[in-house]
Amino acid sequence: MLPQVEEVIKEFRQIHFGIIDADEATEIAGHFGIFTVPVLLLFVHGKEYLREARIVHLNLFQKKIKRIYESVLN
Repeated sequence: MLPQVEEVIKEFRQIHFGIIDADEATEIAGHFGIFTVPVLLLFVHGKEYLREARIVHLNLFQKKIKRIYESVLN
C-alpha cells in the first residue's frame, strides 16, 4: 500500500511523507494513540488534520488531502 500512498502524496508538493514502524517506535505510537496499523496521519502546522486507519480508500484519501491542501496550505 505505501507506494500507492506515496504516489498520491507526490501530487502535493508542500506535504512531506515519512514512515514510522509502530513496533519499533512504541513511544511515538503511544503518543499518537496508534493501536492498529496502518495509520496515515496528516499534520498541518503541528496540528493533526486527518487520520486514516486500517483500510484506506486511496481515492477518498486523495480527495480529503486535496481539500485540506487547497484550503489550508495554499
